[in-house]
Amino acid sequence: MRHLALFTGVALASLVPVSAMADDTAHLTVTGTISPAVCNVSLAGASEVKLDPVKLSDFTPGQDLHLPEKTASLSIECQGASAKFRLKASDARADLGISAPGASHYSLGFNEDGKKPNGYFALNIDAASMSTNNFVLKSTDGGLGEAWASAVTGPVAFDHDGEAFAFATSAGATEPADLASLIVPLKIKAVLAKDPVVTDEVELAGQATIEIFY
Repeated sequence: MRHLALFTGVALASLVPVSAMADDTAHLTVTGTISPAVCNVSLAGASEVKLDPVKLSDFTPGQDLHLPEKTASLSIECQGASAKFRLKASDARADLGISAPGASHYSLGFNEDGKKPNGYFALNIDAASMSTNNFVLKSTDGGLGEAWASAVTGPVAFDHDGEAFAFATSAGATEPADLASLIVPLKIKAVLAKDPVVTDEVELAGQATIEIFY
């Protein structure tokens, strides 16, 4: 529900003799503003997920290397009122490529020695570990937030395909719930591309950018 602040201003003529008044009309001016709730999204705790160290000897020839899963959490706070908010993700390093296509796969940068992408990390919303509002809606209208697919729970791929994600209280929900705050747990699974060519240390660097709309 959006916060409504309405102010009125009234301008009336001064008390003067009727005969001295030149106009036969009076004007009432009404002004005001409608202010939405202000919602912010941030990473709870550390803003960086550090992958485990990797040695070239950890790779098996011809096979990708799957690293241990990591976790993070998004914190959402709406000031002033509850709001129907939605989240959209994008891959800030998409121009560096990924080793395997996928809407929830985010680039881990480029290996200049091997002249190929380092791999990718898969990003998921861990709805199963949320105690409330753990049904996830995905938009079907290009992220505008007016049309939604059926609500689901469990691990939900956090795609960067232009669609938005929101949260509801039941499996039968057809639109996001009005919420003042929410913690959204995330799972991060990194996969390194097979047979890397490495002569110097390679920095693995990926970035998912998450925006909030309401």
